[in-house]
Amino acid sequence: MESFSISDIYLDKDKNKVVDINPLPENCCNFDCVFCPFGKTEIKTKKRHYFSKTQNFIENLDQFLTKKNIDKIFINPEGEALYNTELARIVEIIKKYEINIKLLSNGYIFNQPEYFNIIKDFEEVVGELAVVTEKNFQKLQRPIKKYTLQKYINNLSEFSRKYNGEFILMINILKGYNDSKEKIKILKRIIKKINTDKILLETPSLDKSMSTLAVSNKKLEMIKDQLDFIDCTII
Repeated sequence: MESFSISDIYLDKDKNKVVDINPLPENCCNFDCVFCPFGKTEIKTKKRHYFSKTQNFIENLDQFLTKKNIDKIFINPEGEALYNTELARIVEIIKKYEINIKLLSNGYIFNQPEYFNIIKDFEEVVGELAVVTEKNFQKLQRPIKKYTLQKYINNLSEFSRKYNGEFILMINILKGYNDSKEKIKILKRIIKKINTDKILLETPSLDKSMSTLAVSNKKLEMIKDQLDFIDCTII
């Protein structure tokens, strides 16, 4: 999506009328993943930022929701939406129209009180997970200094324990890093610890620059079968 954008209305699998929004001006994140579909992180940070164009975005969103009948807003950003200082105001506008909210985030900061208090009443939250070793976490996800994989997992687990909505974990399967039988066994243990409601499986697109990390659809199906203890969908 483009910066500060509002998508066209579409129907999800439950026939809800949904709109995606991106409340960021550029890729602002605490990671700089080599497999990120949005490319290099422009603002690598662990702090919230004020973006001057947010006020105009809020006004546009308010006007849009006044005219449209929407069931759900999907905060689907190019980066970490929680780092916009005005996200709480954006949420307030959405809730004014009694619209459900879904958020996509890598999830590292979900459990921090200042962010948990913003998202605790969202109907759906999607966190992300990829590699299962610290070495590969640092190599492929290139997080903020002192971030660790174990802390990442613990944060997701603590969030899952406290959150009352539907918590979905999106897992990016990367060829040579988390697709072997041994790594899938580790992944299963991590998923059990996090105790998520649903799993979404994906892999980098074959037609993008990170296609060397993509696994086949057959491989995804095999991994889905191995994750048979939970609701799991390939996207």
